[in-house]
Amino acid sequence: MRFTTKQTAVALITQLIICIGQSGCVDESTSAQNASVLKQHSDMPATQTPASPPLANLSRDDLLDLAFQISTSIPIEPFASDRARMQALVAQACIKNGSLIQAIQYASKIEGWRQGELFALIGQQYASANETQLARDFAARAMEVAANEIDWRREQIVIETAKLYLQLGDSTKASALVEGATQAELGKIEAARTAIVLQSQLDNQADMFDKALATKNFDLARGAIEGYLVWLDRVSEDEIRTTRALKAIDDALPGLPFDLQVKYAIDLADHLHKNLKRDLAILKLDKATEIFSATTFLPEDVAPLGAMIARARIRMGDPQSARVLLQRFYSEHSTRREGIVNLRRATSLRALAEGFCELGDRDDAIACYTWALEEGTINPNARPRAEDLGATCISMAEYGIVLTPELKNRIDTIRNSLTDPW
Repeated sequence: MRFTTKQTAVALITQLIICIGQSGCVDESTSAQNASVLKQHSDMPATQTPASPPLANLSRDDLLDLAFQISTSIPIEPFASDRARMQALVAQACIKNGSLIQAIQYASKIEGWRQGELFALIGQQYASANETQLARDFAARAMEVAANEIDWRREQIVIETAKLYLQLGDSTKASALVEGATQAELGKIEAARTAIVLQSQLDNQADMFDKALATKNFDLARGAIEGYLVWLDRVSEDEIRTTRALKAIDDALPGLPFDLQVKYAIDLADHLHKNLKRDLAILKLDKATEIFSATTFLPEDVAPLGAMIARARIRMGDPQSARVLLQRFYSEHSTRREGIVNLRRATSLRALAEGFCELGDRDDAIACYTWALEEGTINPNARPRAEDLGATCISMAEYGIVLTPELKNRIDTIRNSLTDPW
């Protein structure tokens, strides 16, 4: 039975906080076994073959700055929401990269509720670094923005700020902030609370998650699963509690859409692997692969979901299986792309590029990014082209791509073409 969307009063839970981390492609040549196998595709311009050796034309921060400039070029009217969303993605990439000063600069230039949410996310990072006063300062800045917002926009800011206060150990302040919020939004702080409650209170949290799952409510089920993943980290050495969490998650997954079944099975595998339960983690990843293989997904979802599985294989210590998967999806893109609306084609290639980056297969990653740039130029309107170009720059920055001269020149050319009609 699928979960419904009927509202209940049971808490909804989400993931704890944005994690700081980064990955990068190696600059050194890989062994012959790992050499690039991705050939230039006939749909790609001949001039876009990656050059060797590469030149460091742009640093990571430079690429993010370029992405922010591209996002800012989108006209406010009538695209204020699209513009702010793309700008926020750049700021979030800075947060992940640990470049908080750059993130603050960008957040300060964004209009609307996303600015407040970013201030709260920045504050969470300062809280993680034990910079208590800075964390409180950004909590205050976030709530200043929230004061001018209403409905769900305000609640997005409030929830992230409440999580910040939980990190600071101020549960009273967190509870006061979310008073009056919708039941769904109130529940979003429960994963954060699960991470910090006393051991004696953990079973109460699990009881709450079980009640949420029993409702068969889609949103509550997602929240409960995410809460149980945090709970699993807290009880990893307790076999009885671990079994309880695994059963709850396994029973809940069939009620979700197939893409979320794949995602959460991968998340579960990662949590198990982190807690040194490798054999069980591989079984859960195999389950995700089984669901993926047995399901007919939309063409635009195949490569991104497949890349998620491949990257999980890398984390589990099986890079060769990951490489085979990524190479297969790359070779299939030429036929699958015809079934994908043009403004979503580059998404598949970025996902594959990021997988190759995690393998250290730099040339294959460059081939994917190069093709992604070309796929992003097809739409006749400049706004979706700007969004694709910005997203590709963000991805390359996050993975430490060293640009070839050709790649840099192509980015410049595409950027200069962003003119009316938007």
